[in-house]
Amino acid sequence: MSVAIGIIILAAVVGAYSGSLKVFKDVKSISENIDTKTPSIELLARYFDRWGVGVVSRAATEDNKTTCANCPAFRKYISVTDTTPCDDITFYGNLYGIGFVQNVASGAANVVSCRLSKDTNKNCYYLWRNNAVQNDYDGSNNLIPLGLASNLSVNNADCSALSAGATYNATVDDDLSPYTGSVFKTVQAGDIIQRTPHSIRLYCSQNPNDNNNQWLYVDLSETVSDCSEEDTPTPIAPVDSFQVSLLPSGCSGTGGTCTAAQVNVTFRSQSQKYKAGQYDTYDVTRVFGR
Repeated sequence: MSVAIGIIILAAVVGAYSGSLKVFKDVKSISENIDTKTPSIELLARYFDRWGVGVVSRAATEDNKTTCANCPAFRKYISVTDTTPCDDITFYGNLYGIGFVQNVASGAANVVSCRLSKDTNKNCYYLWRNNAVQNDYDGSNNLIPLGLASNLSVNNADCSALSAGATYNATVDDDLSPYTGSVFKTVQAGDIIQRTPHSIRLYCSQNPNDNNNQWLYVDLSETVSDCSEEDTPTPIAPVDSFQVSLLPSGCSGTGGTCTAAQVNVTFRSQSQKYKAGQYDTYDVTRVFGR
């Protein structure tokens, strides 16, 4: 009799444990998926927010750099390769520093610096004046980036921390040096110093750190060879699908006429549910406009 009672108790304990384990693993899978979704969407929003910003194009109706070899056809150029389950997209945009020249005196420029950097492989800039880029071409028709002098007073200054009443947060030599050639560019009040743009590619690939499961990746590439800080493709989140539709309907991504992108992504939990081989998924649709 006592043996039978013991077996019943043991079975109850095992059943309770198994039930608790199932609940734990299933809840973990759901929670993990939700925790992944929010920062991933925010990161996608950041990249799409830079779409076309600081980009010099070949288009006669825009920058008219018709012979530029390292410029896209249009500022808001975007290519979408339709594949299943993930599209592969590429566009261009400024991701890093920008500075606004307030005034120039005695060979020094006072600027509002938003992360201007003189660091190696980050010190590549376009100089904008009256909405036109001032950089020259090299012998291969590439726009030559300009570099800040080493006397930049504050490296990577945070413009959001600019105190009330302050008109600048950094000073630098008023001459920007070219990476090729010897023609310096002297800044003027009202000029904009902007980090050369990157190409931004979003696509899916197997993640070797997650048993080769499919993840959404971002690959950032410099558009100038002089700053060769090529970022390694970075995994964003585990996904089942990533689809992009350009808006308005009928617009041309490679023709620069699209103003928004609708992203449909199915996020997948990294941890399996209690039942082996099953994952939680979360469908998200967002429209990112420029």
